[in-house]
Amino acid sequence: MALISLSVPAAAGAADRSWSASLGIGSDYTFRGVSQTMGSHAVHASIDLSLASGFYAYAWGSNVDFTPEGEPDDGASHEIDLAIGYGREIDDNWSIDVGFVRYLFPGMPDYTSYDFDELMASAWYADRYGATIAYSDSVDGSGAASMLYRLAARFELPAETTLHVAYGHYDVSGAYGSAYAYSEATLARSMGKTEVSLAYVDTTDSAESIYGNQATGQRVVLTLRVDW
Repeated sequence: MALISLSVPAAAGAADRSWSASLGIGSDYTFRGVSQTMGSHAVHASIDLSLASGFYAYAWGSNVDFTPEGEPDDGASHEIDLAIGYGREIDDNWSIDVGFVRYLFPGMPDYTSYDFDELMASAWYADRYGATIAYSDSVDGSGAASMLYRLAARFELPAETTLHVAYGHYDVSGAYGSAYAYSEATLARSMGKTEVSLAYVDTTDSAESIYGNQATGQRVVLTLRVDW
């Protein structure tokens, strides 16, 4: 997956806020271990606002494809995420983040819409070890609740390289009759304003019964990001 980011400096007299934007293309778009493009490329764009107080907001968009080969098209071709949140440091070691995300899939018929809301909270220790929980009362527009539990860690390596690892348990049994787990390991190297990363993603077998074999299982995602 390739990602290009654009940072826009705050205006004079507005040092308490900063803007950034991004544009990119990737080999895949995965969400909680599951491909959102059936293993195909994705184009992303975003705009972000951060305030010195800790509040933030962003809008993010990508193309999507949830329809396996040979099945009728469900009408979903794009995703737009709108979010607001608040993050702060508690002390020298601990930081927290709470947020609300609205996932939108414009252009779909109302009777099959996947739109849903999610509340999430994260805590990080020493900027290295993190835990996240997220709750939706209508995951994928199903009317059934979901819960995400995720553990993550990041380690600084030589040559401006970082290792990110994560393990998540996504309980969507109310909507799909099953839960699944996923794991991720990503190596990212920064070269000035450019970052290149390679991610290995895998899901447990139960994910296949929910989303099909074309979107689940093992996959590798390549990312290129340029910030300015």
